[in-house]
Amino acid sequence: MHWKLGAGTMNERQAKCPFCRQFMTGWRSRYPAKACDQCDRPLFLMPSIFKRDHLAILSALDIAKVLMLPVVTGATISFGLGGLTPSEFAAVVAGALLMWGLIDVWDGTAGLKTGIDRVKKQVQKGGKARKTSVAKTIFGFSSVLLGALGLLLII
Repeated sequence: MHWKLGAGTMNERQAKCPFCRQFMTGWRSRYPAKACDQCDRPLFLMPSIFKRDHLAILSALDIAKVLMLPVVTGATISFGLGGLTPSEFAAVVAGALLMWGLIDVWDGTAGLKTGIDRVKKQVQKGGKARKTSVAKTIFGFSSVLLGALGLLLII
């Protein structure tokens, strides 16, 4: 999962996709982002916080979901303390629904395409993964629709 930097090149050290946990071929990209060869999920190559001169492979979908949590939590606290008006709070919630919906649609369509999906920490393959991916895609589209309608009603 970590790659060691040395003399301007990256040497693989059991690089696995953090989403599907399959071994990956070389990064072969000069950009810090690429899609997994197996599950087609977007990945980031970032400096490891645990080891110096190492790079960690992180799932972009998981990072996006985690980054949205403090935004929604902060908006909820701010609304509760009177710092946000109801329409401002509704805009934040609608934007979060839109973002999470887009993430679920991306995740669901990638699962339909590859037949690989993850629920919590379990990787699913085949028919079970496709059923879960259909559900993610449907709920994602519903969330996108609800978030977009919410933003349109506020404007």
